[in-house]
Amino acid sequence: MRTIEESTQELIRSIQDTEEYQRYQKLREAVEADSELRGKLNAFRRRVYQAQTSDETLDYFSEQARLGADAAELRKNELVDEYLKMELHICRTIQKIAFELADAIDLDLDAVLE
Repeated sequence: MRTIEESTQELIRSIQDTEEYQRYQKLREAVEADSELRGKLNAFRRRVYQAQTSDETLDYFSEQARLGADAAELRKNELVDEYLKMELHICRTIQKIAFELADAIDLDLDAVLE
């Protein structure tokens, strides 16, 4: 029987071998080649993350509007647009795998989550 570690490594290799992941890596390299673009993109991604995880009370609608306007401006650049699409695709793939694992492994948490 294969170990969990071996299966995990096989899953990682399977993801890395997909066309989508390969495309993402090429886009990432292209973005990293332009330090100014990479800085703008990382600043935007940092703001999105902070808006999603902050415990502070924010004017949610104003922040969403600002982020939306900034995203629209960044996505005018085709490289950034495709990079963000591929990044989202990879993240959703990982999320789907995590949800399927959590759903399949019965930890008997129903009573705890009520």
